[in-house]
Amino acid sequence: MGGGGSLRGLVEGRARLVIFVAALAVRLLVWLYIPLDWNWDSYHHWQISYLSLRIGFGRGRLWDLNGCEYFWGMVPHLAQSTIMWALGTSSMLPYRVFNTVLGGLNSVLVYRIGERFYSRRTGLFSGLLFAVFPVAAVFDAVAMQDTLALSFLLASLSTIREKPFWSGVALALAGHSRIELMAVGFIVLLGYCLRERLYTESLPYVMGWMMVMTVFGFHLYSQTGNPLYPLYISFYNVFGGWEPGNQGKTFMGLMLSWVRWKLSVWPRKPTGLVIISLGATAAIMVPRMARRRWIRYQPQLYLLASAAVLTPIFINYLGADKESLLIMLRMVNPVAALGLPVAVHFSSTSLEKPLPELKVKLVHIVAAFSLLSYIWVLPVYGGFQDYTEEAFVSADVVHGLYGGGTIVCDYPTINYRLVNVWGVEPGALLGNHYSPHYYGLDEPLAYAEWLEDNGVTLWLKTDFRGEPVLDAVQAYYPDLLERLYGEGYTVVYNVDRDMLESILAGGNS
Repeated sequence: MGGGGSLRGLVEGRARLVIFVAALAVRLLVWLYIPLDWNWDSYHHWQISYLSLRIGFGRGRLWDLNGCEYFWGMVPHLAQSTIMWALGTSSMLPYRVFNTVLGGLNSVLVYRIGERFYSRRTGLFSGLLFAVFPVAAVFDAVAMQDTLALSFLLASLSTIREKPFWSGVALALAGHSRIELMAVGFIVLLGYCLRERLYTESLPYVMGWMMVMTVFGFHLYSQTGNPLYPLYISFYNVFGGWEPGNQGKTFMGLMLSWVRWKLSVWPRKPTGLVIISLGATAAIMVPRMARRRWIRYQPQLYLLASAAVLTPIFINYLGADKESLLIMLRMVNPVAALGLPVAVHFSSTSLEKPLPELKVKLVHIVAAFSLLSYIWVLPVYGGFQDYTEEAFVSADVVHGLYGGGTIVCDYPTINYRLVNVWGVEPGALLGNHYSPHYYGLDEPLAYAEWLEDNGVTLWLKTDFRGEPVLDAVQAYYPDLLERLYGEGYTVVYNVDRDMLESILAGGNS
């Protein structure tokens, strides 16, 4: 028996190594073809991570120039900050390497889920298919939060039988890595409690989840007044809370208005019917699993919860602008990772078993399609590098104009270049988000005082955040800002310090 166990372990070890190497090779090829981190959100996550490390942690909180430090899950920012601290760097490159390796490990976790719940064959095919899945490979090569979030989600499912406490911990960490997975976690936890009847054996899972949620919830409450702030703000955005016509409405009122609107629209649209079908399926199947006490219910529960939450996010972009759809396709990755073991098992037992003479299996077709899709995927995503290169050029120009003082810039990609390449100190960067407009001040002199108090020498307009400042200054002090450079979305202005002093002297006299 010992020899048989050793042989089995050797076979499993080799299978995992093959899957990991295959996944890593694919992701490195993607990185070679798309060397720049093309995703602008990567730079915003870097900004939060680095500024938290250099400024925020000393004050017991995260930090951001744009006021978004708690909009997303905290765990990836803590992880990236830790990596930069350990390596003594301001570069996001180590975190990209970290994500690339995690992408290989995620493929191994997919194998482990298929092998544990179904069969070694199911695990092998599932792991290899996810290893070459193009959307996962592309997003694993950038410094986003999705890869780490998926690692926690897959780790939770793969350990739910043997280590329920740590499985619950991983589920909560997934939710605090990618906020949408927090909603997934609530559904999974509900289904788990219904199925397990909260027997003694199931309590460690619940306790592990609650422990992590309590720790993060306490910090979020201390900083924002809401222990579920990222989830709340995410739904608030979905329900249209930021739209001018909805200002002042309660969260519940926004939600009910949004639900009524969607229920009147979805039945008339194919994408809406898919969303309704997914919601209905989850609502029916989760209680059914509990009532009939399914034995291997966990993979279906995680899959249903993820599909019900994540599919509506990206499916609404079908038919919209291509760029938004391509960015939001990353929501497919958890559904694919969790769905592959279920789909491969179903294919092998229900589709292929009655037809053993088939030479070409469904998994072969899916694998071939995935590999061929790289011909289209790589050039399309590679095209996004143009935005990064344009921002880097603007940053280089800013550095050439910079002679000290504070730079006001709301574009994290530019800020990354200024810090990582040109050595600008994080304390010399400021965002328009916290200008007088943010505090509801309309007096023109308040803007002049804000520029003076912060020692601003260069002011950049890169998006809507700068418009209130520019409008106020140009209306009352038209010569205070001197335009020096403009390219794409970025306009660089010099602050006339002599005029600023004159304005303040006149205003305070």
